[in-house]
Amino acid sequence: MLTFILSVIAGFATPYVEPALVKLLKLNLGDFPIHEGEYQTITFVLLLVAVAIAAIVSGLLASAFTVLLGGVLGLFGVRLFRVLRALVDGQSSDRDEG
Repeated sequence: MLTFILSVIAGFATPYVEPALVKLLKLNLGDFPIHEGEYQTITFVLLLVAVAIAAIVSGLLASAFTVLLGGVLGLFGVRLFRVLRALVDGQSSDRDEG
């Protein structure tokens, strides 16, 4: 369960960690071609790898599914919540009209 929670935090933190990681990568990789859209993916993967390593070092069982599911929920959770809320609000307004 701790691995899942850490994965959710890592996914949520991805957009906030990305600018610092982009600066670091641009300084160290130099001429290595990375497109602008790939930096968020690299950040997300590195954060999830860090969660998996922390879980293994601490002796917790870390399944890949748990780490990925938590990361995806953390990364897209706010957007998914807004979409679900809009769907629920849209359905409730349809019922009110009838």
